[in-house]
Amino acid sequence: MRNVLITGINGFAGRHLGEHLKKNHYKVYGTTRESNNCADPSKYVDEMIVSDLDSKENIIELIKRAKPEVIFHLAAQSNIKESWDHPSSTMYANVVKSLFLFEAVKEISKTIRVINIGSSEEYGHYEGMSFPILEGSPLHPLNPYGASKMNISILAKQFSESFDMDIIHLRPFNHIGTGQIKGFVVPDFAHQIVNIESGLQEPIISVGNLTSKRDFTDVRDMVMGYLLAAEKGVKGEVYNLCSGKEISIQHLLNLMISLSDKSVTVNQDLNKMRPVDIPTYFGSNKKFVEQTGWECCIDIIQTLEDVLNEIRKRDWKRLT
Repeated sequence: MRNVLITGINGFAGRHLGEHLKKNHYKVYGTTRESNNCADPSKYVDEMIVSDLDSKENIIELIKRAKPEVIFHLAAQSNIKESWDHPSSTMYANVVKSLFLFEAVKEISKTIRVINIGSSEEYGHYEGMSFPILEGSPLHPLNPYGASKMNISILAKQFSESFDMDIIHLRPFNHIGTGQIKGFVVPDFAHQIVNIESGLQEPIISVGNLTSKRDFTDVRDMVMGYLLAAEKGVKGEVYNLCSGKEISIQHLLNLMISLSDKSVTVNQDLNKMRPVDIPTYFGSNKKFVEQTGWECCIDIIQTLEDVLNEIRKRDWKRLT
């Protein structure tokens, strides 16, 4: 059984990745900042280690304990609003701690493959931007979070080339699915729909801008991509992970409403409108698909139905 280490395993993608790796007969070690923030992690991790990744020395001890062949580096401060409120701590969490990890791997064993998780936020937006976004498209992040991920992507490339380290940098676009917290479009819509079904909310869904189009991938397909990057990706490369398709938020909402037996009214809330909202944003997965054989298998309707059913089940347990 091969050992892997997932930093930030208690996050949305981390839990799904751990579960997918365990099903594929990997022994999964995972890091978390707090020892009591997960009820039963055995479904997605074999050994949980409390670590804040706050020094090279601590990460060296972590690597010695887990003895991983692959490290999936997911730990990050990924809230965009938080990155504006606290840009320096975002840079520390996403850049400095990643550097600690690179330095630790360099010292322990440069044969360890590091799958470094970046973000489509690295590309940002600029006048004349063309779509779909390619890995070679200019980087013009619009927020400190995107800037932090851009910086670590550059450093990942430098460490890979200068020290012959095995680092791959991934840029996932929007991923959705079960376990995603409120504050994102799909769980926000889903919670409102379930509240309406339960009689806890008037049959009115409050929304922001519905005209923008985004690139959505089921998180289960996304973590399959993470594993394929580890197994088949090329050292030093950067890959987009995305569906390559654009879906409007309006269409997403219509699909979710169609999965409910309740009639609802949609109300646009000005407080939910962003000052600046990019009309269209989607990427190309051609490079990654050609090099790894990855494909998105889960239909968007299945994803949305799974999200709704998870919240319905949770709501039913709460009411009984």
